[in-house]
Amino acid sequence: MNRTNYDKLSEWNNELLQHYIINDVILGIYLILGTSGNAIVVLVYAFRMNKKKDDRYFIPFLAVVDLLACVCRSSLELAMNFNPVRFQGSVLCKAVWFPTNVTAIASIFLLLVIAIQRYLKVCRPFGLQMTLTCKRFSLIVCIIVAVSVSAPLIVFNDEIEVINPETNVTGYVCDTDVKSHYGQGFLAYIIFASACSLVLMVALTILNICIGRTIFKQFRAKHRRKSNNVISRHKVSVCAQSDLLNVDQDVSISDTETSFQPQKNSSLGAQNNSQTQINSSSESETQNRSTMSFSHRYSIMFMAIGVAFIISYSPRLILLFITLHDPKFFGKISQTNLTILSVIREMNVVNNVVNPFIYGFFDHTFRKETRKICFRVN
Repeated sequence: MNRTNYDKLSEWNNELLQHYIINDVILGIYLILGTSGNAIVVLVYAFRMNKKKDDRYFIPFLAVVDLLACVCRSSLELAMNFNPVRFQGSVLCKAVWFPTNVTAIASIFLLLVIAIQRYLKVCRPFGLQMTLTCKRFSLIVCIIVAVSVSAPLIVFNDEIEVINPETNVTGYVCDTDVKSHYGQGFLAYIIFASACSLVLMVALTILNICIGRTIFKQFRAKHRRKSNNVISRHKVSVCAQSDLLNVDQDVSISDTETSFQPQKNSSLGAQNNSQTQINSSSESETQNRSTMSFSHRYSIMFMAIGVAFIISYSPRLILLFITLHDPKFFGKISQTNLTILSVIREMNVVNNVVNPFIYGFFDHTFRKETRKICFRVN
């Protein structure tokens, strides 16, 4: 019985589809965790948290971008895995890649803005800070930059024909058409995009190192002050007790009856004043320590987010450099290795999935509000 080209294409597609089962499971986990996690972050931080906290301003916006990036990227990769050689339609290919690229790039640049804000707040607390207008403007700039950088990819992403030499059937892939666009313009864009990625990673690394070093110095100074305050309080307490007990032993009983009481009251007053000063100083120190702890906790949290971005995007950047050096690299490797490389290449989705778990680890108020929402839903 003669098979049509459609039957041959379907068989080829189903054969390749089997190699991506593990990859599909991982993408499904990314999609579920990223969607639910970021949706909870948006709900909690936007509607149930204290909006006066400057440290939390960017979190709902980053969660929205991460939510969209996770949905777009995971859904697109799943669609391409289910249709490895049957993804037809040039317009459809461009339409699905554009929002995927915009949301991913916007998330990266927003991380840079957050790192700059934390740097100013922690390392330059008495200098210029980001005002509300500046923060809103930076969000607009992130979107504009993301759209501008993604625009050329509308041209480069296209339906690509692939031929099976065994059955002589033509398949269709949705990806960057390197063969058709491999020239000065394409190379210039790839080099520019790669340079931007490296600059962003280096900038995030430098800013996070500066923030981490400043926090470490402040923690060390705080522990020294705490030790000195304990010693000072002990000395003040000993002196107060000493003033109370050091009454002139040569005073007569009658004199004691008339004059000791005021001295006692005076001594007690001095002790009470000393204790009041200690308590007042302790309360002030506790309040300052609580404020500093809150700021430091959020700085460390955003540092962890930056590190997660660098780790998740580094493998993809390495693969990009390999394909620039050898455009036929993916065509030379076996299907098993191609599947493994696909999993590694898609690790950048982790950047959009892991953030809610980092929020939950560092922000106990977020954990408490999340539990309230979950228990109410159940």
